[in-house]
Amino acid sequence: MKKAAIVIADIQLGGGQRSALNLASALSKDHEVTLIVFHTVDQQYEVPYRLVNIECPDKFNVVTKAYNVLKRAFKLRQHFSAENYDFIFGFMETANFPTVIASSKAILSVHCNPHELSGYESILARALYPRAQHVVAVSEDVATILREDYKLKKVSRIYNLVSFEEVQQEGATAYQHDKPYLVALGRLSEVKRLDIMIEAYSKSSLKNECDLLIVGEGEERQSLEAQIKTLELQDKVVLAGSQSNPFKYLKGAEFLVLSSRTEAFPMVLIESLVLSCPVVATDCPTGPREIVIENENGLLVENQNADALSAAMDKLYSDKQLLSHCRDNALNSVQHLAADKVVKEWLALGEPKSTKLEDAQLQES
Repeated sequence: MKKAAIVIADIQLGGGQRSALNLASALSKDHEVTLIVFHTVDQQYEVPYRLVNIECPDKFNVVTKAYNVLKRAFKLRQHFSAENYDFIFGFMETANFPTVIASSKAILSVHCNPHELSGYESILARALYPRAQHVVAVSEDVATILREDYKLKKVSRIYNLVSFEEVQQEGATAYQHDKPYLVALGRLSEVKRLDIMIEAYSKSSLKNECDLLIVGEGEERQSLEAQIKTLELQDKVVLAGSQSNPFKYLKGAEFLVLSSRTEAFPMVLIESLVLSCPVVATDCPTGPREIVIENENGLLVENQNADALSAAMDKLYSDKQLLSHCRDNALNSVQHLAADKVVKEWLALGEPKSTKLEDAQLQES
């Protein structure tokens, strides 16, 4: 049985973490899988396969961060040498940088819009990513940025793997609320622009019939609470905090709303559609336009436009025929992200003398 290592900084709640764990679970059916993390602080996920903690927690200034990258790389190199993995996959920049220093056979997964990287991260990405065996982008837009702006040649697009079975199992029982509700899932951070979502909701006509539940936690909580109070929406907008099982909220919602300023390939849109929950999303760079099919599984609106978001929310809620149509089509619209297909794409990149995935994709198109 071949051995695969997946390196990720932590296993806190997050789309990148879910994507890494989904890949690990799918690989574990035919491979000996090890999940390698830098710390287990605030661990939110159960890991049913081997977990290795190299015990290098985060640092918070440029000098200590740079030292930490080298320290992590040294520990990873020792571990890789002892284990002799057939496949090494890195997930997200924090893990990618030390992983590719430790091994040039690493396949790196980029889960953010590269234009959103800090100056320090951008320098490291430009210096280190060419060393990788391959770089995987989670959307076509991200792949284009890596090829054109970062001048990387070994880049392929592989969409995030979603465990349909797990999502459907955890979302089998819908969250019970005393009114119909919309849901938003994600960290309470500036990039998610939940302030725009709350503004759009306050302008909508549906607010008199339908609550807004925001599931997640983060640094913007205080400002969002102040906005909710200013708009006198305390009895309509609920900040539900971080939840170990967010899928039950999707199952019971009228639809999901995503208002992000930027994304890479938002897992929450896929997970929502797997549970037949339609979506309203901003057409932000990057990702949503590759998921949302207008009037088929949801609605896509101009980025950072509260009025357009409000109008779309009202349209999908009030047009019951459209809402039902999108709900009926939701699951089928994401069938191409089923685990078997995505796992084959990942493994093809690490197989010696394999056909390059990007060439195969060009032939398909």
